[in-house]
Amino acid sequence: MRVTGMMQNLQLLNNLRQTNSEILKWQDKLATGRRIQRPADDPVGINYLLRYETELGRSDVFLENVRTGLGMLRTMDSLMQQASDVLKRVKVLVQQAANGTIAPEDRQVIAAEVKQMREQMVMIGNSSFNGKFLFNGQKTDQPPYTSDNAANEATDDGVYYLNVSPSIQVPVSLQGEFIFGAAGDPENTFKILDDIINHLENNDVDGLRTALDRMVVAEERIYSAWAEIGARTNRFELVENRILDEQVSLHRLKSETGNVDMADAIIQLKLQENTLQAALATGARIMQVSLIDFLK
Repeated sequence: MRVTGMMQNLQLLNNLRQTNSEILKWQDKLATGRRIQRPADDPVGINYLLRYETELGRSDVFLENVRTGLGMLRTMDSLMQQASDVLKRVKVLVQQAANGTIAPEDRQVIAAEVKQMREQMVMIGNSSFNGKFLFNGQKTDQPPYTSDNAANEATDDGVYYLNVSPSIQVPVSLQGEFIFGAAGDPENTFKILDDIINHLENNDVDGLRTALDRMVVAEERIYSAWAEIGARTNRFELVENRILDEQVSLHRLKSETGNVDMADAIIQLKLQENTLQAALATGARIMQVSLIDFLK
C-alpha cells in the first residue's frame, strides 16, 4: 500500500483527537471524582453502583423508622418516670391523710392536691410523640382517655409497628390498659385515684388505708411497662447499630465502584498529556518534510 502525505496527516489528526479525548475523559473524572460518568464507561460497574444506591436509599428509610421508634420509646421511658413520681407523691399524701390525728380540713387540702395528681396521670396517658398518641394502640390519632371517665375507658388493643428491615416489624406502642389497668377494673390506676379522692373528701380513713394496698398493684404495672419499654429500646438501638454498620459497608463498596482513584487518574492524565506533546512534536517534524527534502 502506498503511503501518501495526506494519509500521514489524517492519521496524525486522528491520533491527536483520540489523545485529546482521553485527556478530556481523565479531566472530567478528576473534576467530578467519579470513575463512571456514563453507563458505557463500565456496564457491569454501573449495575452494582445502582444497586448500592438503592440499598442505601432503602436503609435510610429503615434508619428513619428506627430513630422514630427510639424517640417514641425514650419519650415513653420519661413518661413512666413521671407516672412513678405521681404515684409516689400520692402514696405519701395518702399515708399522711390515713393518720387519725389529721383534721378533716387537712384531708380536703390533700384531696385538692390528689386531684391535680390525677389530672397529671390523665395527661401522661394522653401523651403523644410527633402527633401520635402513644398509649392507644393503632389509633394513634385519638387520645385514649378523657378527664371525666378515664377509669372506664378502654384503649385500642392493636399494636403500632415500625418496619426496620424488608421482613421485620418491631412493636412500639403500649396499650394504656397494660400500664393503667383494664377499663372498669377496681385496680385501674384512675379508679384507685378516684377512690382516694372520694375517701379524702368523706374522711374515710379505713378506705385510705385500703387504697394504699391497692396502689402497690398500680406501681407494679408501671414498673412492668417500664421494663418492656427498656427491652424494646435496647432492640431498636441494636437495629440502629446494625443499619449504620451496613451503611458504612455500602458506602465503601459504592466508593470503590464509582469513585475515581485520584492518584491513578493524575498519572493517567499526565501520561496522556505527554503522549499529546510527543505526537505534536512528531507531527511537526513530519509536516516540515517537503518534496525537495524527499528528493534529496
